[in-house]
Amino acid sequence: MNNRCSKCNYSFHRETGFYFGAMYVSYAWTVAEMVAVIVLGLIFNRSFMEMFIGIVIVLFLLSTFNYKISRIMWLNMFFNEEDEE
Repeated sequence: MNNRCSKCNYSFHRETGFYFGAMYVSYAWTVAEMVAVIVLGLIFNRSFMEMFIGIVIVLFLLSTFNYKISRIMWLNMFFNEEDEE
């Protein structure tokens, strides 16, 4: 992760444990992805094992995306214009 934003020079490093809450955001993304795979599996009449394998593959492929987007979302929830200095 970069230390600062390249456009506004905002520091991404906060106090120790700040990004711990991003774990909950990542969990929500993961659940949404699993539900999407299950719904698609039910629409296309797939077996339980095919849906399970699909979930594993999708979660493996999107793990880096989930990590990054959850940290970005968590940081944006606490972004404050006055903290830019």
